[in-house]
Amino acid sequence: MSLVAGVEGTLEAKDADSVIIRVGGGILLRVYVPAHEISALPASGAPLRLHTRLIVREDDWQLYGFPSEQGRRLFEMLIGVSQVGPKAALAVLSVLPPEDLAAAIVSSDAAAISRAPGVGKRTAERVILDLKGKLEEEIGAPIAVTTGAAAAAGGTGDPALQWLMALGYSVLEARQALASEDGAAADAGLSTEERVRSALQRMGGR
Repeated sequence: MSLVAGVEGTLEAKDADSVIIRVGGGILLRVYVPAHEISALPASGAPLRLHTRLIVREDDWQLYGFPSEQGRRLFEMLIGVSQVGPKAALAVLSVLPPEDLAAAIVSSDAAAISRAPGVGKRTAERVILDLKGKLEEEIGAPIAVTTGAAAAAGGTGDPALQWLMALGYSVLEARQALASEDGAAADAGLSTEERVRSALQRMGGR
């Protein structure tokens, strides 16, 4: 668990891959943020709160920040993969928002993940292999192919619901996404991976 779980202060400046936040009246912190998130942040002088992960090296301390808890969670999962450092993890989250990255992992889309600079196909495949296994361990069961109305119902034993919860979404958020207007009925007959991908796309589009 990171020593610094979050920062809250005033946005002072934006760079290509980081922002400067004033906290405590006189302390300026540089926080590395996914590129696509920076453009969506408010203008300089506005209040800003980020979920963070502190990376400590022998000669440097670096703070990585994310507007959403899902972003930080996926960052922490990425840096747990062999040969994926914080810069590579940030690069992945710079080309794939959290919901798209989660969908790529669930659907084994190595091509989407390897779009990140410095992340090749083999690394992308390693990410998928390692993170799928980690999610399966967290929900207590491997992902399964589930079809039909029973799977679409979104019950507590629904593997799609469990996957969304393992990704950091609440039970209510997960159930709403799985049972939205084009959800339960349209998803009947889809595999678990397809249902999770569809639900993540709905939540990301809100």
